Amino acid sequence: MSERFRNLLDPGSFVLIGDEDEGELIGGTGCIHGRPVCIVAINPMASVKLDPLDILKQEIDLLDYAEKNRLPIIHLADRPGRIAMEKTAIPVTIMQTFIDSRGAGGVFARFARLSGIVPRIAVVFKPIATTLTYPVALCDIVIMVEAAGMSLARPDMVRLMTGDKSRYADYGGARMHAEISGTCDILARSETEALLYVRKCIAIFPSYFTDLPPLTQSCKTVNGGGVKIHVPSDPDSPYDMHFFIESVIDEGSLLEHRAGYAGEVITGFARVEGMPFAIIANNSKIRGGILFAESCRKISAFASFCDAFNLPVIFLADLPGFMVGKEAEQDGIIHHGAFVFSTLANLTVPHLCIVVRKAYTAGLYAMGGPGFKPDRFLALPDARITIYGPKAIRMLAKEEKLPEEELGSLQSLIDGNSSLQYYLSSGNIDGIIPPENIRGEIIRFLKESRSRPLNRKEPRRVLCL
Repeated sequence: MSERFRNLLDPGSFVLIGDEDEGELIGGTGCIHGRPVCIVAINPMASVKLDPLDILKQEIDLLDYAEKNRLPIIHLADRPGRIAMEKTAIPVTIMQTFIDSRGAGGVFARFARLSGIVPRIAVVFKPIATTLTYPVALCDIVIMVEAAGMSLARPDMVRLMTGDKSRYADYGGARMHAEISGTCDILARSETEALLYVRKCIAIFPSYFTDLPPLTQSCKTVNGGGVKIHVPSDPDSPYDMHFFIESVIDEGSLLEHRAGYAGEVITGFARVEGMPFAIIANNSKIRGGILFAESCRKISAFASFCDAFNLPVIFLADLPGFMVGKEAEQDGIIHHGAFVFSTLANLTVPHLCIVVRKAYTAGLYAMGGPGFKPDRFLALPDARITIYGPKAIRMLAKEEKLPEEELGSLQSLIDGNSSLQYYLSSGNIDGIIPPENIRGEIIRFLKESRSRPLNRKEPRRVLCL
């Protein structure tokens, strides 16, 4: 454990809480960038065995300590040496804690009640199962090493109960959770990289729900200021929004969240002039930027976390809307879209919406647009904000067998009622800005956001999606 603490914490800052540093659970405090944090670490090399209830009580006491002292929680999740991953034990010792309120259920509940109070970051180093998994999933940020994994049942139980002989990697592997289930927010190549990600997260988040996120020294953009990249004018041409984001934020400041999951939406943390904020952006390079059920879950969970810890949100819109059709409806696209709307309608942090290229149908609302009270609603000069794009209009006209001249008149009518100048003159957008002015607009927005009084008296719970 000492090597993990060295990679995670500022040198010499770890202080043990309790008398045992060789037991199955090691707790203490330390500092990251000079800020105190609470450590809850499962020790894979434990040499001292304790009563299961004593271990669980120790864990709850550490969580209580973190809340009382307003400390972010770093949960280092591993598998104690006495627990095998390949074989399920007959549950004699588990029965001793199962129905006791001080047992695993008490730990689950305590992790859950900390939602929105202090940031909770989990790191998973090895494959874990059963009761070890839920405290991880209840954290705000889950980082998994590639060699790690999580599953409710061990492989032998999966085979015995379901007959499924799939490889463990297919249902419990870290990459599966990063790309399919969405349980893993950040996938790391090594333990050292995983712990470095924890340090990056702590640099972004406040320690307590009544605090503002910390500032850092101002940095320039990759291009030294201003957007110098070309956004394709063709609304149907795929384009990687990462290039746009990197051109306006402080160099190297993007910390992406769930990068491998639902890639049609980019969620992450970044800085401009040292001021932290959250980004929610569409990426047309992946599935055309269309919103699916999993995209909606990604947006909702991320936005609720940002709202809980006072991170202003910037939406970069470039999407045709929500997915339609049999499969989408069976996946609950309406239900999950409602999750997005419910989350965004109840945001208490400032948010800015910029239409980069297009925003069609209700997709505009899913990106914090009109009706969801953005602090500023802006668009780039060539952006299109309308119900249907030109391609959809042509397809509908063909279905209706409209003559070419009528189609031209219809398109002109639609364009006239959805032009940016029309929206600007009617007061429906706040401004039309060239790309080179976006960084300046973000700076203005973030400075105004930080100047507002933060009167947060009650925590905002984080959606566990």
